[in-house]
Amino acid sequence: MAFGKIEWDDGIHGAAVESYHIAQWKESKRSTVQFGAFVDARAKVSRRILDLGCGAGAATSQLANSYPQTEFVGIDISPKLIGIANVLSAARGLPNVAFVIDNWLDLKRYTAVDGVVSLQTLPWLSEFEAPLQQIFDKISPSWIALSSLFYEGDISCNVEVDEHASNKRFFYNVYSLPAVSRFIEQFGYRIAETRPFEIDIDLPRPTDRDTMGTYTVRTAESGAPKRLQISGPLLMNWHYVLLEKNPV
Repeated sequence: MAFGKIEWDDGIHGAAVESYHIAQWKESKRSTVQFGAFVDARAKVSRRILDLGCGAGAATSQLANSYPQTEFVGIDISPKLIGIANVLSAARGLPNVAFVIDNWLDLKRYTAVDGVVSLQTLPWLSEFEAPLQQIFDKISPSWIALSSLFYEGDISCNVEVDEHASNKRFFYNVYSLPAVSRFIEQFGYRIAETRPFEIDIDLPRPTDRDTMGTYTVRTAESGAPKRLQISGPLLMNWHYVLLEKNPV
């Protein structure tokens, strides 16, 4: 399946990415923990939540474990990752989570869905408009919570990463929050809340400079210094963003 002019296939879901997803079953990412706190109020009162771009299902299952009264459905385009998700979630004995193969850019229709979540998937797509419109048209949830690369100003960056050593090309797009706001207004949604992800641990710089890998650098400002997240040559502006349907 092509997103824009870059092909997204199981070449990106290779062994390294597979190991990355499986590792999250052993130890939750700090971003997943904070994302859970971000959606807590909505998840507590939701009956059914879809996770788009769930990978191997670790984050979906962590949410399902925290909210046993809520049904979770994880969706990903990779059959291999969905297979892993089903095996590992069954081993954990989580009755309120399931995983299915589907394409975010050509979704099946889902009914009786209260909320949609997506963690760290939207930046890898060639745009935000078509993926969000699929949610509006095919799911129409009351709320949508995104973990993605966003910028507070009216500037978007279309970033194509070319890992020459691995011969892989993919997106690391940063989307303007004002542009997102203007787009979703057409479909009866609004941005209800935004929150930057401020990581609270240090991540070491990767030894391999030829592949993307996130590390942190502490700022020199007075008081409590912040940690900047960097992957390869790029600053990672991770934010949590909550979209809500306007009252009728």
